[in-house]
Amino acid sequence: MEAGEKRVPPKRFAYIIALFLVSLAAVIFMIYGRRVLLDEIIGIIALFLAFSMVFIIALIQLRRMGRLSYDGTTYKRVFILSSLCWGIIVLSSYMPVFLAPVILTSFILVSAVDGLLSLSAALFMDMMLCYTCGMSSNTLYCYLMLSIFGALIAVFLKDRRDEKSPHLYMLLLIVQFSFPVIYYEFSYGRLSVSFLISAALSAIIITIVVMLSYKWLLRIDAAEESISYEMYLEDDFSLAIELMRFSGREYAHGKKVSELSMACAREVGKNAQLAGVAGLYYRVGCMRGEPLINHNVEIASEYCLPAAVKQILSEYQGIVEKPSTIESAIVQMVDSLVSRIDAIGDETMESSWNQEMLIYQTLTELSNKGMYDDCGLTMNQFLRIRDCLILKENLI
Repeated sequence: MEAGEKRVPPKRFAYIIALFLVSLAAVIFMIYGRRVLLDEIIGIIALFLAFSMVFIIALIQLRRMGRLSYDGTTYKRVFILSSLCWGIIVLSSYMPVFLAPVILTSFILVSAVDGLLSLSAALFMDMMLCYTCGMSSNTLYCYLMLSIFGALIAVFLKDRRDEKSPHLYMLLLIVQFSFPVIYYEFSYGRLSVSFLISAALSAIIITIVVMLSYKWLLRIDAAEESISYEMYLEDDFSLAIELMRFSGREYAHGKKVSELSMACAREVGKNAQLAGVAGLYYRVGCMRGEPLINHNVEIASEYCLPAAVKQILSEYQGIVEKPSTIESAIVQMVDSLVSRIDAIGDETMESSWNQEMLIYQTLTELSNKGMYDDCGLTMNQFLRIRDCLILKENLI
């Protein structure tokens, strides 16, 4: 569901039902054939139904708010990855206690779902595993701790997806080895050489699996996000058509701001497509007049633009709020520059010297006002953005 939709379309609702049924089937499968008392079964099913209801409501709400992995994360993807997690949990019910790969569920879920929601789901799966299989409280505590630390490491790795993070993988290896050993000793009061070897092998295998698969999951996530943003940049997107009909000049301005913003964002390693979409619709509120910022956000919501784009539109020219991200700062710089060039006229700006002076003046004035104090923009990035604009030949 796109941000701003009020109802779940039938196809997406079908994925929600399918997710519920797969989860229920996994729980029933783990109960079947084991000595679980009737009152315990009723309790487990009641707990499952309660959590499922809260999880589904939270999933729908977060999807509306654009707070899953990204604004366009699909229910299909959540269904597939959640089903994979339940498969791991079912497999874990047949593995030696303390050594099940439950930590993998945290990594899988964090790649597609909000961190808090994914952690909640991972912890719930651990509880279902231990309750249905009659595992000890120490086993439950061990699995819960593994899932918590796994989610934290997964979030850190996701935030640093473009960087090498060997220290985080080393931390994963230590966590996966130490917690089973600690809780095994709590349970039996001793440690065996065979268990230490098994725990070490399990930790090594799980760490290797994460190293090989998690980056791949994040690449899929990034590819889907890219496709989502590309749709808003197309000339045949409904809002683009409306803006073009309202004013060809305004649309041309937005296209120029979009192209230059994307180039500057790439120069400093930021989200170019986010900057491009925000640049295209930075002044879309002008279709309804003043107050422009309110109409910016209003129109963006009506056309289901991503939450990150709406945030940038709400920070238009720093009138109400200063830019909170580097992408927002880039769009503001470029829009200010293009607006000045449009006001001065093409003939005056034909000289490259005039263009360069205007770029220096515009960006320096904005910086001196403290516009970028809260967005994390470094001096090095500011200079690279300025130089990128100076080298561009399509400012007019």
